[in-house]
Amino acid sequence: SRNSYTSLYPVTSFLLLLNGGFFALQVITERAGIASGTVLLDLGAIHCRSIHNGEPWRLISGPFLHRPWWHIAVNSLALHSPGRFLEPLLSKSKFFSIYMLSALGGSIASYSWPALELRTESLSDLVSVLLGQQPPTGSPEAVGNFVHHMSVGCSGAVFGLFGLILVYFIKQRHPGLRPMLAQFFPLFILFAFVFPMFGIHIDHAAHIGGFVIGGICGLTVANYATSETSL
Repeated sequence: SRNSYTSLYPVTSFLLLLNGGFFALQVITERAGIASGTVLLDLGAIHCRSIHNGEPWRLISGPFLHRPWWHIAVNSLALHSPGRFLEPLLSKSKFFSIYMLSALGGSIASYSWPALELRTESLSDLVSVLLGQQPPTGSPEAVGNFVHHMSVGCSGAVFGLFGLILVYFIKQRHPGLRPMLAQFFPLFILFAFVFPMFGIHIDHAAHIGGFVIGGICGLTVANYATSETSL
């Protein structure tokens, strides 16, 4: 059907399908007796020691993995709303590109954040550590935090989409964007304040990284919100 969800929002559907497919694979593998952390590591979680040792592809695969079930449920709902709004307005290729750039920006921020506690003499030394050209140095606690850090989830990419909406709204002040901004703030409160109150670990570095990249993309977006497609 031309009016089906997958026809109207093919990229959003594809991204949701990837998230759901990988989560189903995780569940099946875990039920076979393999520990959850091992499954995520094998499937490509953002793992600092692995990336440092020469596996940069994890910066892309990590955003498609989730744990536990409520994690993928919240992120899928969060992707659903801006996906329906932005995909028809940006075009399929632009929407996918901005989503993936935001995901990559969030992953790089997540990977880089624990490295800030390491003992490096200059920015170039820090970059060398992140590129795997130098071993991490510093206190045992700082080195341990870096090498053992692991993160998964597409929330960095979702925050990138909201960053795009926010920057574009500030730039154009188009009233059609207000409903999406109204949906963003409850999500922000949920991730920033509610989840940490219950002891849930939130990768704020990934959210900030994705949000910044999405905001930069928002500066480059043409006047799509006044187009015939938007109306």
